[in-house]
Amino acid sequence: MSKSDSPNFAAPWEATAFALKAHLVAAGKLDAGRFSHILGEEMARGHTDQDDGTAYFVAFVTALERALLEIDPGADLAAEQAAWRDAAEHTPHGEPITLKR
Repeated sequence: MSKSDSPNFAAPWEATAFALKAHLVAAGKLDAGRFSHILGEEMARGHTDQDDGTAYFVAFVTALERALLEIDPGADLAAEQAAWRDAAEHTPHGEPITLKR
């Protein structure tokens, strides 16, 4: 397999994070320049110090979370994260994680 044939994302969650950011920019909800600035700050925080191949997207998702708080500061991100963590912990390995509302 040549480099051009290899996937751009190592895992589906990476593609999802990128797609969400692209959607928010396209919808005019997120300024691409502002997101780049936040991502640069996150990269400087050392997410890549112990890189297992996911460091860039860990920084990317952290930057996306920060950007979302700027878009809607009233959003309860901590509660949403906790709900997803709970759902993940109660989902059998290999099954899709779903959040019941």
